[in-house]
Amino acid sequence: MRRVLLIFIDGFGLGQNDKAINPLVKFDPPLFRQLFGVPLTLTAAPVLTDRVCMVATDTALGVSGLPQSATGQTALFTGINAPKVMDRHIQGFPGPGLAKIIAEHSLLSELAERGLAVTSANAYSPNYMDLVAARKRRHSVTTLTMLNANLALRSLPELQAGQAVNQDITNEMLPLMGITTIEPVSAAVAGNRLAKLAKQNHFTMFEYFQTDRWGHKRDWDIAKKIITVLNEFLTAVYAESQDELLVMITSDHGNFEDFSVKTHTNNLVPTIIWGPACCSVAAKIKALTDIKPAITTYLS
Repeated sequence: MRRVLLIFIDGFGLGQNDKAINPLVKFDPPLFRQLFGVPLTLTAAPVLTDRVCMVATDTALGVSGLPQSATGQTALFTGINAPKVMDRHIQGFPGPGLAKIIAEHSLLSELAERGLAVTSANAYSPNYMDLVAARKRRHSVTTLTMLNANLALRSLPELQAGQAVNQDITNEMLPLMGITTIEPVSAAVAGNRLAKLAKQNHFTMFEYFQTDRWGHKRDWDIAKKIITVLNEFLTAVYAESQDELLVMITSDHGNFEDFSVKTHTNNLVPTIIWGPACCSVAAKIKALTDIKPAITTYLS
């Protein structure tokens, strides 16, 4: 039975091979070096082997200006060219126009309607919906994608049971939210848990956004920690998943790969795929709008 794990890393592009501006070159994650033989930069793509694939993926989608999160993620999770429909790139959170696209074309809704088991591994705070009702939080594209598929949001019980992953991977940020009942875990443990959870579903997704957050702030010390965490996390996913899951790692726009600017970038993003039939899936992907149909076709 085919199963897909989609790991969405916000603001994670393919930059220059320049350690003065690119944390992915300066700190050179060992997993990417192992998989590709070179740092994760634009010149590393494409890679098409039976073991692992990587294709450079367009996020601009024919619309001028810097790609942004709301439209980029909508395009990724719906297959619709959201920037073109909205006639601009839209940052942050989806408004009514993008929410309508998500409601009509959500990847998770389509898969769930076909009777497939789909989920998000992300753990939400227990009072998340109350905060939204009080207008202290707004639904992201990924959350709307979940809610439109009528799927329950995982929270602390699932996190405690190893059936969810916090957005920072290691649970270290939970005390900042007043949550002190969940112990920190290593990134490797979190990666192992994610892969095992993905084996229980036809489609599982996980969102990590610290790359975009700290890419804007250009903090090299935190960038090193982020890369260390991501490398340990993804290495564990790789070890646990190789022959049983199709794992896809992608992003919505560039940012973290270029510390010479505080903004997003026009860089292509990597779509990294390993697992059964990775080459045939990778061959279908050139832009964000290709991600959804590549997944739905693979799971047909």
